[in-house]
Amino acid sequence: MRPRRRYPNFVAFIATGTILGMIAGALISTLSGNPARNFTENAAMGYMAVTFGVIGAILGGLAGVLAEMFFTRRDNR
Repeated sequence: MRPRRRYPNFVAFIATGTILGMIAGALISTLSGNPARNFTENAAMGYMAVTFGVIGAILGGLAGVLAEMFFTRRDNR
């Protein structure tokens, strides 16, 4: 009997990347020390969190694709 092929859960990879990116954006905004002239501190933190969240989602999706390539290559051996 052939073993079942396993696929990575892309939603989990993307969601994890988004959450980590949002945390990183909020931390960078908070710890940067440069006050935003045109925005409140909370608005600047929100913009940074969303921007880094999108970047994190892209990187998380890329990590999922790389994981799938690794598992596919391993299964073909």
